Amino acid sequence: MKRSLLEETFKFIHQRTFVGGIILLIILMLYNALTVPVNTTTLVFEFGAVQWIPVIIIGVASTFLAMEYQYHTILVVLYKNSHKWQTYLAKLVVVWLYSLLLTVVAVVLTFVLKFLMVGRQYGWFTYSTGQPTRINLLLGNVIGTLVYSLFIVTLAFLLITLLKMNTAVIGIGLALGFLGASISVALMDSFTSLTTVVRWNPLNMIFVTQQLANSPYANMSHLNNLEIIVGNLIYATGFGLIGYQLFKRRHV
Repeated sequence: MKRSLLEETFKFIHQRTFVGGIILLIILMLYNALTVPVNTTTLVFEFGAVQWIPVIIIGVASTFLAMEYQYHTILVVLYKNSHKWQTYLAKLVVVWLYSLLLTVVAVVLTFVLKFLMVGRQYGWFTYSTGQPTRINLLLGNVIGTLVYSLFIVTLAFLLITLLKMNTAVIGIGLALGFLGASISVALMDSFTSLTTVVRWNPLNMIFVTQQLANSPYANMSHLNNLEIIVGNLIYATGFGLIGYQLFKRRHV
């Protein structure tokens, strides 16, 4: 397994998407910083990074796996390691660690932009009476982003092995990022008598990126913090197992 992780890490960091994803995130955060007023919400949501990281990850994840088949390098990988589950798991771990890297970049850039744009205003360790400090709110968003990234990575791998079309997977990722929450809320509003069931739909899991730092979002997701974290982990496990079965049976 260690060898698989090292090999997948080496391949991943030598792909253009590795640097491209970081550059794209920085550009999007800078655009947000220049077009949106800087306030507490802007800061704790990392200048929009909370929304953009999952979108970037689904594109990077699907491309990472799709290129193995496109250039037939998957044949070499599977020849060197007969345990397909190790290869699949190693790829999942590498891309999730990339989401961790993007999150670190987002946090660092948030600190820098805050210092440059508002200085000591909106201090990280101060907030109104009875409320968490801004640094705690930021930490909540970081945790939520990492949890949802696991959901997204496993979903991306499942979709690329199922659909075999990278553009389709990226399109689904964009739809999830921009429409998923709205569709989920609409479903729960349409079927109010079934809210206790509908609230567990996969589209609703995106609220974990915002809810941990902004408790009113729980009124929209109808899940408490523990429930939405567990829901994401259950879906990620399910997507991972189904994706592996498809990967194992896919013709190479």
